Amino acid sequence: MSATLDTASSPPQRQRVGALAATALCYRVLIRQIVSPGRLAALGTLGAIMIVVGWVVGNSASGEEPNSTGVLFHGASYADGFGLIVIVPIVSLVFAAAALGDVRDDGTLVYLWLRPIGRAPLVIAAAAAAVTVSLPLSVVPTALGGWFAADFVADSGGVALGALAAAALGAVSYSCLFVLLGLLFRKAVLWGIAYVLLWEGLAVGLGDFAERLSLRGYARSVLAQISDVDLGFTTYGLITAIAVLAGVSVVSLAFATVRLGRLNVD
Repeated sequence: MSATLDTASSPPQRQRVGALAATALCYRVLIRQIVSPGRLAALGTLGAIMIVVGWVVGNSASGEEPNSTGVLFHGASYADGFGLIVIVPIVSLVFAAAALGDVRDDGTLVYLWLRPIGRAPLVIAAAAAAVTVSLPLSVVPTALGGWFAADFVADSGGVALGALAAAALGAVSYSCLFVLLGLLFRKAVLWGIAYVLLWEGLAVGLGDFAERLSLRGYARSVLAQISDVDLGFTTYGLITAIAVLAGVSVVSLAFATVRLGRLNVD
């Protein structure tokens, strides 16, 4: 009799949501959270500026350079200098830092936190949402801008393909890193901009050791290897560059999962 009463009075246990279902649920919630007309308009305008300026650079370079090699160099350098150092990290930062940072700041993270889901699916969903929005806004301008800056000369398709691959891999890696940043700092965008400008913008010129700690160094190696254009810096092998970018992504998500598990959510 008492055993029956104890069973009846005990609260029902919630069934844990499967990893795939939890990831899909969180993804739908978070992508609606991070996408806003203001963000899309501002970052879309930045990408459009890169494309237009690339067309201007291409017209200027074709008139100044006596051969296509110099024009290809201008195209690849433009994709690197504008796309990989500005467009890709900034776009990734805005969406990735907001993926969990915004819901934590406005108090809505608690509604996901209280659901019977693991922390890893929530982190993976945040990174997936950020990558979904960041990829078109960063890859398209970088690839088209580099192609236009190469003025459509022979082999300029290689520049466009290299820029596309470098921007895509960079966007994924930056997004995973900045999801972690959004959980570590309240003003994650400010910290991220400081990182992008002061470290990613300068590290490549500070020497080989500093370059090894810069995501841009590996992303631009992908660009140089695929486009077959010598950009005048130490180039890592294509497999090495891809492996490092993938490794940073995985490690960032792992640390973000641990951080989220220790976070006090109210």
